[in-house]
This record gives sequence, C-alpha cells and structure tokens, in this order.
Amino acid sequence: MSDEVVPQDIEAQVAAIEAEMAELAERKAAAEKRARDFMAAEDHKAGVSHAQEIFAAKQEKLMLDTELEIARRKKNRLLMPQ
Repeated sequence: MSDEVVPQDIEAQVAAIEAEMAELAERKAAAEKRARDFMAAEDHKAGVSHAQEIFAAKQEKLMLDTELEIARRKKNRLLMPQ
C-alpha cells in the first residue's frame, strides 16, 4: 500500500515541476538578456569593459540550463508508466 502512487499526487507533482520550470525559464531569459545588454554596452575603444558581468550572466544561464534539464527529467520520470 505504501508503494502505491495516487495519480492525483503525480499530477500535483508534475504541476509543481512545470511551475518551477517556467520560473527557471524566465530567470534564464533574464540572464541571457543581461549578458546581451552588457555586451552591447561595451566600448573597447573607450576602455569600457563588462567582462566579469558578462561572465557571471553566462554562468547563471548555464546553471539555469542545468536546473531546467534536471526538472525536465524529474517530470519525465514521474510520467513514465510503471
């Protein structure tokens, strides 16, 4: 009885994961935009460089990509027939 999973429980877990994925996607888009904005604001002739900020934004984007992939796999695992 304890190993039995209620379908509503799975649906609730999937809904929670999908909400998490949507939030992660928004954060990823914001990080990508921030990196693009910093790159556009650079002016090497004038000595204006935002290398650290660009690097940090790209690192955040990669981290969020990984978190999205983990959430996607959790969701797929829940939806697999048992």
